[in-house]
Amino acid sequence: MNLLITGGCGFLGSNLVHYLASAHPEYYITVYDILTYAGSRSNIRGLENRKAIAFIEGDICDPVRLAGALDIGVDMVINLAAETHVDRSIMSPVDFVRTNVYGVQVMLEQCRERSIAFLQISTDEVYGPAPEDIRFSEHEPLLPTSPYAASKASADLLILAAHRTYRQDVMILRPVNNLGPYQYPEKIIPLFCDRLSRGLPVPVYGDGCQIRTWLHVDDFSRAVELAIEGFVSGECFNVGSKWEITNIDLTKRIVKLVGQSEKLIRFVDDRPGHDRRYAVDFSRFMNRFGWLPGRDFDRAIEKTVKWYLENRKWLDTKRTKDYGEFIDRQYGKLK
Repeated sequence: MNLLITGGCGFLGSNLVHYLASAHPEYYITVYDILTYAGSRSNIRGLENRKAIAFIEGDICDPVRLAGALDIGVDMVINLAAETHVDRSIMSPVDFVRTNVYGVQVMLEQCRERSIAFLQISTDEVYGPAPEDIRFSEHEPLLPTSPYAASKASADLLILAAHRTYRQDVMILRPVNNLGPYQYPEKIIPLFCDRLSRGLPVPVYGDGCQIRTWLHVDDFSRAVELAIEGFVSGECFNVGSKWEITNIDLTKRIVKLVGQSEKLIRFVDDRPGHDRRYAVDFSRFMNRFGWLPGRDFDRAIEKTVKWYLENRKWLDTKRTKDYGEFIDRQYGKLK
C-alpha cells in the first residue's frame, strides 16, 4: 500500500505516520506538508531515514506540486492538511477557506484524474452544538458555527458531491477532540502544560462549562488504519468516545498533573459563537470495524501531560514570535 499523508508533520498527521510506520512497515508512506507554524519535520524525526518513508514539502493548493507527489504511484491520499484552530478562523477566515475548502477541491481533482482513493479527516464540529443527552449521528444535517467548522463542512460536501457526481472513491472520518504528543501549543492541553510548567496563568473562556469529547491520538490512528484497510467509498463515519468533560474540569486536571495551584486559572471573555457542547454517536464505525477506544480518559490525559512535561525542549521551540502575538491577542497580558 502506497499512502500520501498530507499534513503529515502536524499533530494528527505525525502521530498517524509514527503509528502506521510501526504497525505496517510494508506500507510506503509519503508525507506531504507545507510546514506552516503548526507543522514541523522534527515531529517525524527518526522516520525519514527509513526507505519506506519519504517527505515532500508542498502546498495542497498547488496542483502542479501535488501532481508530482501523486505521480510516484499512490494508492490512497489521507488528508490531514488543514487550518484547525477556531480562534484563528475567527481572526482570519480566508486562510481556512483557502486550505480547508480550495485545497480539498484541488486534491479531489488530482486524485480523480489518477483513480486514487481519498480519505478525508473532518471534525465533529461540522454538526454544530449538541443538546444535552444528544449524540449526533452521521445522518444529522451539518450546522457549523465557526468559520473553521464551516470550512470543514464545505469540504465534506465537496467530497460527497465528487462521489455522487463522478463516482469518485472517497471516505470521510469525523473525529472528536484528540489529545497526545506533538500538538502545537495553541490548543488547550499543550498550551496549559507549557504555561503552567513555567508558573504562568492559563485562560479559560467564559464560565469554562463548555463540554468536549476526547480521544487519544493513538486510538484515532487505529481508527484510520481500519478505514484504510476497509475503505468504504462514499461513506462518512464518526470516530469518538464517551469521555465528555467540561473545559474547567479539564483545566483543573491539568493543573493538578503539572503540580500547580488552581490560583493560576484565569477566566477570560468568552469566544464569539462558542459552542457549548459537541458529541457524536460513533456506534456505526464501531459496528462496521469492531473498533473501540483502547484508553480511558484518565490514562490518556496523564500520559499526554507527562509527555509535554518531559519534552519541554520541544515546547520551547514552539514559542515563536507568532505564538507570542497570538497569545497576547487572544488573552491579553494574563496576570
